[in-house]
Order: sequence, then structure tokens, then C-alpha cells
Amino acid sequence: MNNLPLSGIKVVEIAHIVAGPTAGLILGDLGAEVIKIEPPNALDTSRIGSSRNGSFFFVNRNKSSIVIDLKNPEGLEILYKILEDTDVLIENMAPGTMNRLGIGYKQLSTKFSKLIYLSVKGFLSGPYSNQTSLDELAQMGSGLAYMTGRSGDPIRAGASIVDMGAAMHGIIGVLSALYTRSITQKGQEITSGLFETALFFVGQHMAFNQHTGNENVPLPERHHGWGVYDKFQCIDGELVFIGVTSNNQWNTFCRILELKELANNPELENNPGRIANRPLILKTVTPIIENMESTRILDMLRENGISATLVHTPDTVITDQHVNSGKRLYKFTSDGKDFALPKLPYESSDYEFDESLPAPDKPGLQTNSILKKMGYSDTQISKFFDDNIVQ
Repeated sequence: MNNLPLSGIKVVEIAHIVAGPTAGLILGDLGAEVIKIEPPNALDTSRIGSSRNGSFFFVNRNKSSIVIDLKNPEGLEILYKILEDTDVLIENMAPGTMNRLGIGYKQLSTKFSKLIYLSVKGFLSGPYSNQTSLDELAQMGSGLAYMTGRSGDPIRAGASIVDMGAAMHGIIGVLSALYTRSITQKGQEITSGLFETALFFVGQHMAFNQHTGNENVPLPERHHGWGVYDKFQCIDGELVFIGVTSNNQWNTFCRILELKELANNPELENNPGRIANRPLILKTVTPIIENMESTRILDMLRENGISATLVHTPDTVITDQHVNSGKRLYKFTSDGKDFALPKLPYESSDYEFDESLPAPDKPGLQTNSILKKMGYSDTQISKFFDDNIVQ
């Protein structure tokens, strides 16, 4: 992993749940050394954000864990020593928590002027900036859940897209700050907001309303943009999704499924006509696909350049030939379980994401080795453990 772009960058993460740890995951995958600082009560049942559940092992790979009591002055001194050569600090604690501990940005920047400090918060500056938030609250409050559900029943998306999106936007800020620091030799504070991330995601719908004057309709009830853009049940019980999005694709679709009547219908020559006649198209196409094996219809469509996919669950997608092709997943063992989890979703001509450090299955798994690397003696380390400064 030495040839990764952020090799040599050191990151300290004081974060829990999904948003903050996802920011650390991205930097770790890019080659940074990420030290995750956990509290002494990390496995307390009231602290779900650091419990070793399935999600933890995804968002906390490529990190080492040290347990430090940051409420203890000696614990703070250990943190300060760690920060001496740290480039980036990530936190997503409740508003005011870091300041109360004495490790807010203004407090640390006087000691560590080159430190880049990323906070992932519920809201950016404004009337709500001191309020906490969560992924689902941000989706509800921004209109994103309205677009995802049906009228009268807004619903959150099926993944923590706001948490992860806020982390990604925060990392954009961090990478920009690292570049700026190479010129100015100064760090800076970056804050990413959950609510503002969700707001950004609905920007396209806000623009639609402002441009047309029409109210947005939830996506499940929207008017389709293409004549065929639908799920179909196959004879083997599998669902497939098919998107026919151009005139050439329509002609090909009709040819390979032998839809001569539809192909010769002048009302279906263009997309507006096909949208207007969707009931006719679906009435003709659905029984044909219902009597086909999913693999057959998918092969036929893909071989002819038409977008189509099997409808997967998170449990079955790992069997997909593309996902399981050898480059899409990190494979590792942690907590006695074998994991195969998605890599960052891009490729580079200069490097590959070819290996991953498993997420620490216990808080403080690397406490001893981190302290030794920092130069503490065995006697000092033993005293830290005896005094419950570290674990």
C-alpha cells in the first residue's frame, strides 16, 4: 500500500457511528495512517456508535485502535504527543464536546498550527448549528425522504447516504486543505454538515420546482422518463430491471424480443410517444419476459447494448460476477468472521486498492504498539495501563 496517494499522511480519528468513521475509512484506503482513539467505555451498550456490529467492520478498516481516557490530563498529554506529527484530525462528536475536552480546533490550532481539523456535524453555521442530527433526520428535514417514499409516507433511503455523503464532502475539504497547506504551511478547520449534504442531494428537485413552478412528486409516483424503465418478474422468480433509453435501443429491443407490432407502430417511434403509450408497451412486453429465465433475458439485452440488471439484495449482490471479479472487494478476517466488502468506487492508472488492514475487533487492539512507536518505555506504558489512562 506504499504507493497509495496519501502514504505518509497521519490521521487521528475521534469519531463514532458512520459519518466520522467513513471519513477515516476514505483516508485510510488512500494510504494514510489512521489512528482511531476510542473511549474507555467503548463497548458500553449505551454507546452503539463504537459497538462491534457489522457496520463497524466496514467503516473502520485500515485503522489501528488505541483507548485513551481523554477526560484525564495524562490522557490528553498522550493525545498531544500523538498530534505532534499528525496531519488531519477527524471528529463527529456532539456540538461542544470537543471544546469541553479542551481539544476543539481553536484550542489545538495554537499548539499545532499545521493541523487540518475535520468536524462532521448535524448542521453548518446558522440557527440550527448547535443542534445534533442523524442521517434519517437530515433526510426527513431536507425533503429527501419525501422524494424517496410515497405521498404521505416519507421514508429514508436504504443506506446511510447522508452520513457517507457528509464524510465524502468533508474529505473533499480535507484534500483541498492539504493542497493549500503545501503552499501556506498552515492548517485549517473544515466542517461538513449532514443536513447540508441532504440538501445538496435534493438540489436537482429544488431546481425543477423553481424552473417549472410545478410541485415535486415522490419518485415512486413520478412520470417515467422512458417508455421502458421497469422491473419485470422472470419465470425463475428473479426480478430484472430494464432501461430502454434511446430510439436505437428501442429498435434493438423490439428486434431481439420479436416485437414486430410495436416496432411498426408509428406512435412509438420516439420517446414521448412511448411514454404516452406505456400501458400498451408493458401489456405486450411483460408476459414475454415473465416466460423467460432471468439469465437469458439479461444476456440478450446486455449483448445488444441495452441496460439491464438482476435486482439484488445486499446479501445476494456478492454473487454477481462483476462484484466477485477480484477487484471490487476487500477480503479480510476480523472478529472470527470472513468479510468481503466494497473498495472505494474508483480506479486509478497509477495504483490499486489491493489490500486492507482489518477493522480492530477490540478497542485498544494496537494501544501498546502505538505507544511504543511514540517512544514511551515499557515502564511508562505499564503505568498508563495500571492507572487506566489507556486500555
